[in-house]
Amino acid sequence: MATTLHVRIVTPERAVFDGRASEVVLPAWNGELGVYPDHDAVLTLLRAGTCRVTGSDAVSSFVVGRGFAEIGPDRVTLLTDSAEEVGKVDKDQARKDLAFAEGEMVAHDGNTEKHRQAEILYELARARLE
Repeated sequence: MATTLHVRIVTPERAVFDGRASEVVLPAWNGELGVYPDHDAVLTLLRAGTCRVTGSDAVSSFVVGRGFAEIGPDRVTLLTDSAEEVGKVDKDQARKDLAFAEGEMVAHDGNTEKHRQAEILYELARARLE
């Protein structure tokens, strides 16, 4: 029986977090998902949002982008297109990204790739501003 979780948050560029936790709350596609030791095995899609990792002495919070999470009884691995500590978010840049994404969504038909990419940028910018 596991008493802690080994948590990894990984982007294509680097490992953002690698440590132990007693709880993880992540932004699953259909809502927040809480994970404790001995969780059933699950593979879930991630949406942009905040991931909270509760360690033995602190809670670490990260803004993550889209990706997926692999969950097991003693581990949680998030593979995401972007991740950054909440305290290091550049709010000015996030506001610029949000405005740009809104403009792109208005300028392009909803069935185009440009519109879809703008929606992804919008989702991440909103998460970075929360």
